[in-house]
Amino acid sequence: MIYAGTYSKPYASGIRVGFGILPPSLFKPVLWLKGNHDFGTANLLQKLLALAIVTGEYEEQLGRIQARYAEKAALMRRAIQKHFPGAVEVWEPAGGLYYWVRLPRRVNTGVRSKVFRLALAKDVLYVPGEFCYCDDPTRPKPSHEMRISFGNATERDIREGIARLGSVLHQVIS
Repeated sequence: MIYAGTYSKPYASGIRVGFGILPPSLFKPVLWLKGNHDFGTANLLQKLLALAIVTGEYEEQLGRIQARYAEKAALMRRAIQKHFPGAVEVWEPAGGLYYWVRLPRRVNTGVRSKVFRLALAKDVLYVPGEFCYCDDPTRPKPSHEMRISFGNATERDIREGIARLGSVLHQVIS
């Protein structure tokens, strides 16, 4: 069994330090491939992360980040409830930093769509849902969904961005 993970997302997005658990027979070949692929991870970052884990700072930071993201997710939920039309379906994140939104099937959210253009004109960016599906020849990718992030956004950005996006959605759905 092989297991790979990262410390970047849960601890500090800029550190770009990951880990892997693999059978001893694969350790050297994987280490060689990794070294040739990324020319090695910065030793200072690895040492700082190891210190954070040993001292307990890693777990403390996880708690702080989880609380902060929970606040931002709740703020976005309230803004969505206030500003989005009733015809929009919204899935709250069970993990991660995104809300998933499904519009009526007739409303396209792709990069060439009216929704996307109007949202960009209001300085709002979302990820068209079709980019979040892998290619599957047995079914088309939905073109009426979007992923909205609260991860990097400030509270003000969330309130204003969701209000702006809500006005776009009201415009195209009504």
